[in-house]
Amino acid sequence: MAMGQTTLHFQEIWPRPTNGSPETLTLHNSSDQTIDLAGWQLADTAKQTKPISLPTYQLAAGQSWTIEAKTLGLSLNNDQEELFLWQPDGQLADTVNYAKAPLDTAYQRGPDGWQWAQTLITAEPAVAKNQPDSPATTTQTVTGLVTALPYQLSSQYFYITYPDNSGGLKIYCYHKLWPQLTLGSSIEVIGQLVSTTQEIKLNIHGQQDIKIISTTAPLIAKTITTQDISQLTLGQLVVFTGKLSAKNQSTLYLTDDFGELLVQLKTGSGLKNGDFTIGQIYQITGLILNNNGYRLVPRQPSDVIKLELATSSAATTTLDFTADPKPTTSVLTWIVGLMAGFSLMTIAYILTKQQK
Repeated sequence: MAMGQTTLHFQEIWPRPTNGSPETLTLHNSSDQTIDLAGWQLADTAKQTKPISLPTYQLAAGQSWTIEAKTLGLSLNNDQEELFLWQPDGQLADTVNYAKAPLDTAYQRGPDGWQWAQTLITAEPAVAKNQPDSPATTTQTVTGLVTALPYQLSSQYFYITYPDNSGGLKIYCYHKLWPQLTLGSSIEVIGQLVSTTQEIKLNIHGQQDIKIISTTAPLIAKTITTQDISQLTLGQLVVFTGKLSAKNQSTLYLTDDFGELLVQLKTGSGLKNGDFTIGQIYQITGLILNNNGYRLVPRQPSDVIKLELATSSAATTTLDFTADPKPTTSVLTWIVGLMAGFSLMTIAYILTKQQK
């Protein structure tokens, strides 16, 4: 079958990893323009008649994109497998096949064709076949501010947020090898971008892939209401004020005048369900993450501020329980009234006796 003219190719397959690492596929953009992966389709032998649509992702010129096979619903065979890539117009863009995959070995495309290699492409990336001058890379260097430390949300990852707070990125290390980090530190990280169905993460090997630039670069959280949810981006640092309307295990439901925002509690944050009271107003700072929908995820107890029930915030509407209203009738008035009533009853009783 003739292949369509394309600049997107398979670059690397990792079908039989060890140590619990995921099977991965890597595509490479060998052109000089960004390619939108929306509309592209991919399949293995089992899915050939029902190809899977790739998620929307802007793959920059000369860059590679790695995705875990399971997030596409694929399970790569160890004995024999063939992969297919189709352009948005339906033309077959690329194929690759292999037999008897060695353990923990990557199948890589190089100038002389495909071959098995003991390590993933790093310092000297392979280039797409028939594209010897392609500036291919599989590593990315990103800069950001640390907005969630290792172990606050998970032992295997932490988060950085871009300096303009336009979004952020999960930094993942399977072996949990972390340097000493502090919230607000400006860092530079080198790793491999991997896409899942819900987010993009940067896989690193260890602390040697992290360079600390500064430890004094705090990021100001963006104040939001539920009206802003559709404009939010994963990894943004935000602050939200709302009333707790319900809670369920590790999920809180906070409402303001416009709607509801879900708050997810992570074990490493030190926060738990019992810390929160239904009907109470809270101001919560945290990261916007995706877990079957947008969630606000606080990182530590200091991210939660319990507010008084009375508030003049435009984002919440509550009754003013703190004001001490003046009583309409004083205590002295009640006492005088009771004494007068008792006196009248006594006089009436005496008069009745005299008439008899």
